[in-house]
Amino acid sequence: MRGRDCGISTSPDATGECRAEFSLEPGSARQGCSLRPFPERRWASALDFANTIDNRGDRRGPDLLHSYDDVVVLAQRPGLIDEEQMAGLSAFAKAHPRRAEASLKEAVILREAIYTLFLSEDACQPYPHQAFEIVHDIATRARARQVLSKAEDGFRWLLPLKDPSDLVALFAVSAVELITGRNGRRLIRQCKGDNCGWLFLDTSKSGRRLWCSEATCGTHARVKRF
Repeated sequence: MRGRDCGISTSPDATGECRAEFSLEPGSARQGCSLRPFPERRWASALDFANTIDNRGDRRGPDLLHSYDDVVVLAQRPGLIDEEQMAGLSAFAKAHPRRAEASLKEAVILREAIYTLFLSEDACQPYPHQAFEIVHDIATRARARQVLSKAEDGFRWLLPLKDPSDLVALFAVSAVELITGRNGRRLIRQCKGDNCGWLFLDTSKSGRRLWCSEATCGTHARVKRF
């Protein structure tokens, strides 16, 4: 059984400022500066973020997060932010390189915490305390900055994206949604392919999927076997 889909989108508040929105409505999406609906991708942004090291096996690397712009692109790809926000955050980062660099460092710390956190599910172990606290603290910072704003269909909690670190917090919120929705989903698994180790949500019918992708790691494993 799947848990309730709680999408993340953006919508303009009364002043017209574009904010990131945490919606409690299934499959919600807005127009204008809003994000495209992606209920099936709600959980994926946190795992995609954790998988930005190409190889988690013996030959670790390469790291795909080289700059703050890489974080921006990663957020735009699944629809956490739209193209206008992407351009605005990139411009702000160029104008404030030290703040962008600090946010990149925080992003790497968060990424490793998310990976450690959900790796424990594959081992059927409790969430590690230190990793849990890192994700919790960054997500709590985002929640504390939400403002109640009027939308077309009522009022919603919105997060202003005014600083490079706000974008990092969106990935923490995505990870928290995976945690709070744990009872309504399958376990997160670690890919068993050689030189991989990526995380994926096991949506297979049997619940025993081994690889992040049947087309890559799965095929490689079967070819190697024979």
